[in-house]
Amino acid sequence: MENFWETSKYYTENYVEESLTDEMITFSEKELGYKLPKTYIELMKIQNGGKPIKKYWIKGNAKRNEVSEIGITGFLGIGSTKKNSLFGQYGNEFWFKEWGYPRDLGVIIADTESGGHEMIYLDYRECGEGEEPKVSACFQEYDYEIQVLANSFKEFLSMLVSAEEFEEILLKD
Repeated sequence: MENFWETSKYYTENYVEESLTDEMITFSEKELGYKLPKTYIELMKIQNGGKPIKKYWIKGNAKRNEVSEIGITGFLGIGSTKKNSLFGQYGNEFWFKEWGYPRDLGVIIADTESGGHEMIYLDYRECGEGEEPKVSACFQEYDYEIQVLANSFKEFLSMLVSAEEFEEILLKD
């Protein structure tokens, strides 16, 4: 995870929050009403939000009614000082109130190249006590249809590919 983040002035100004502390985690989990996954916290401790180098999620054997690829714009930092952070101007509350995304799904952790028409969530719908949430996408243009992308945040990260890898995969198909 050390080489996960791309460096960019835009993302530093709009996504990357201050270094994550235990106090920030405790506050955020209380405000959100959810325990954040260990792997997510570890990633945010390296850099608290921003643009990933590997920003494309691909599912090779997507079902007919499923999306097979999603491009991530950026991961929301844990904080409130940047526009694109969990509690920032374009954080969870914005997407819930202004765009009608469902609250009961969980926590929006990333926006996508769709410009607001799909969001990436930590999906707590089937999460029992002590279990990690799944990672899902919610599609505004399809009446907020939900598609599970991975069974955990760790699995989700392992599925991400770079732009170069993405192009190679597309050329093979």
